[in-house]
Amino acid sequence: MISGEYSEEAAAAYESLQRQMGLIAEAQRQRVKLTASASVRDGRVTATVNADGLLIETIFADDIDELSYAEIAAATTEATQQAAAEVARKSAELVAPLREERAGRPKLSEMLPGLADVEAMMPVAPPVPTVAPDHEAPEDDAEDAEVAADPVFEFENVEEVDRATGRGRSDPPVSGSDW
Repeated sequence: MISGEYSEEAAAAYESLQRQMGLIAEAQRQRVKLTASASVRDGRVTATVNADGLLIETIFADDIDELSYAEIAAATTEATQQAAAEVARKSAELVAPLREERAGRPKLSEMLPGLADVEAMMPVAPPVPTVAPDHEAPEDDAEDAEVAADPVFEFENVEEVDRATGRGRSDPPVSGSDW
């Protein structure tokens, strides 16, 4: 049987969870409608992105021919990145109430002593690049990007396998059908 104190805490936690789920659902409904646009090069190039930051519309002004192809390409990239940054800002505004609600709730580790804080164990995603792969990254970022892109895993208790036979060095040969 659960004591009154714990059942009140559980009821409050459940109510908070229900409120959080309602906030999440509303934020999701609002987020799918988000778009952002940015114009560059004196309004010659305008890019519009959706809530995921994906380019959904590109508009060139009548005087676009005053720019070279390289300038148009660079302007399109710049406008798209500006629009994506704006839609990310708008998305952050939408989830702000969720963060406030979560900050007001006790952590699971506070409610159940001895339980590790799940959020503290969550890995943090590295930032994604904003330049094409064939462009050089600044020197400071180049090493970080290399480490993040190609993690090195080292294992102990690994047995080497002879690629010719497909067996480990300590494995006896396999023959017959009774194995």
